[in-house]
Amino acid sequence: MSENDLILDGSYMPEYDEIVKYINLPARDLWRQMDVFIQQKYKSLPKIMYSACSGKPGWNVKYQKSGKSICTLYPEKDGFVALVVVNLDLLPLIEALSEEFTEETLKTIRTAKPFNGTKWLMLQVKNDLQLEDVKRLIVLKQGAIAK
Repeated sequence: MSENDLILDGSYMPEYDEIVKYINLPARDLWRQMDVFIQQKYKSLPKIMYSACSGKPGWNVKYQKSGKSICTLYPEKDGFVALVVVNLDLLPLIEALSEEFTEETLKTIRTAKPFNGTKWLMLQVKNDLQLEDVKRLIVLKQGAIAK
């Protein structure tokens, strides 16, 4: 099987390390930083899942705490996409902290369509600033859940 098929081939479940190696450097290091952040901060282990969803098909890695989603990571050759689902009641806080986020992330947040009281944010991660945005959103989301 060619490496290009690894993420889309639903008949072969890749090992976690294969998914990591699928991502080119330097983005692979960003993925590893995100994984370490979630595992250390939330004691959540990665779960490899396959999605046939038309929005982002293929193998992905989910993180959960107490049965609730922290985020889902979708590997790509030159980065990854992080899906972070936030409740609409968190949006005023995010807006109040808007200076801490990149314009790209703010645009994604502002243009995402509400769905059942949430926004499903598909955030591209290809650099340190984008990685920090995703981490910040996860911290805000998890803080709101804990209350």
